Amino acid sequence: MRRKLPISHNVGRDIVAKCRTGKWYPLSKIAEAVGASEFDTRTVVERMCWPSRTAYRARAEKKKVGNECHFRIFKLDRTVSVQELTTKLRPIVEGLKAEGKKNMATMVPAEVAMLAARLERLLNEWAE
Repeated sequence: MRRKLPISHNVGRDIVAKCRTGKWYPLSKIAEAVGASEFDTRTVVERMCWPSRTAYRARAEKKKVGNECHFRIFKLDRTVSVQELTTKLRPIVEGLKAEGKKNMATMVPAEVAMLAARLERLLNEWAE
């Protein structure tokens, strides 16, 4: 019986580099893009799907489409703590809920625009 060669680390790096746009890709397209077998590609991408693991500094999501699996890959550039997210986003969410409960006569569009600007600033800050 022949021993299987180990998967190259380049397979994972190539997957992250070529398929990290956040779009859903079938496994066959990912394997074709990186020039690896579907078995090796599935092994690497499934490892990226594990919730407690960040293989190749990327995360992946999996969904079944017909008879094949599609994957969506996100590169992990930077992480933000859940505490920071809830602390900074809670006032924006509460403000939007309050405006949503008002009727058209008492709603203030400028308030919604201000909350949207605050949200945009936070997203830009976290993206840096």
